[in-house]
Amino acid sequence: MDLVPVRLCTSQFDANQRAFVLNAVGIRNVIEHEDERIVLYVPIEDAAEAARQLAEYDEEEARRLRPRPRSVLRVPKIEAPLAYVAVMTFFFVAQQAGAFGFDWLNAGAARVGLIVQGEWWRTVTSLFLHADVGHLLGNLGMGVVVGLLLAQMLGSGVAWFAMLAAGIAGNVLNAAIQPPSHGAIGASTAVFGGIGLLAGFTQVAANAPWHRGARKWAPVGAGLALLVLMGTAGENTDVWAHVTGFVAGGVMGLLLGKFGGNLAGRGRLQVLAALAIAAAAGAAWWLALR
Repeated sequence: MDLVPVRLCTSQFDANQRAFVLNAVGIRNVIEHEDERIVLYVPIEDAAEAARQLAEYDEEEARRLRPRPRSVLRVPKIEAPLAYVAVMTFFFVAQQAGAFGFDWLNAGAARVGLIVQGEWWRTVTSLFLHADVGHLLGNLGMGVVVGLLLAQMLGSGVAWFAMLAAGIAGNVLNAAIQPPSHGAIGASTAVFGGIGLLAGFTQVAANAPWHRGARKWAPVGAGLALLVLMGTAGENTDVWAHVTGFVAGGVMGLLLGKFGGNLAGRGRLQVLAALAIAAAAGAAWWLALR
């Protein structure tokens, strides 16, 4: 049997691993110690296939050992949740009182027919309006909890900006599937966007204890469970707005978890994200009330 060298191995363990790979696909092999070198030989007729199998093994090992972006848990600041509560309360009071002579509800609700005609700002302004005190309190409570959890991984500025972005994207998706007569208000689209962000980001976080078997779907499963338990109850609940917010947030979370790196530790980015929230909300409401 004519043998040819197919791999110079770095150690006996390395040689044994590669021999195991070749044995698994039925390729005969021999490990030879030549001076200080360890060489893996295979029959000449199997050399090409052996090289291919070993290259695939090397690629899989490199992918497995490649460091993932690591999420660093930070103690979240309370200023952002307090600002969220204050802003949402202000808009609720202004809406109920018709402050400054404006019809806030009519100007800011997410009316599908008007959104598709170009009034895109309604995808933003509708997130700040609520039907009644119960609606407001529910979104305040859930929003604070979700925002605090997300801020531990992304930092306060990025977390709340990402929630706003997920809410806007959810409203856009909802407008694409609802009839022109459909209307919606409430921060819940952004809140469920935040739940989606948590699920997606945690799914690919490097310090998560799940990457194999059924457990790797635990974050997404938990997010879906929350969506079903909390996002479908109530006679006037806009279920599709919750679903689209969750989906938009989930996609954003996966992207941030995979490519975002240590966002929580980037102070300037947190400030810019917070300013972006104010700019987006201010511009949308200026267009709505002009």
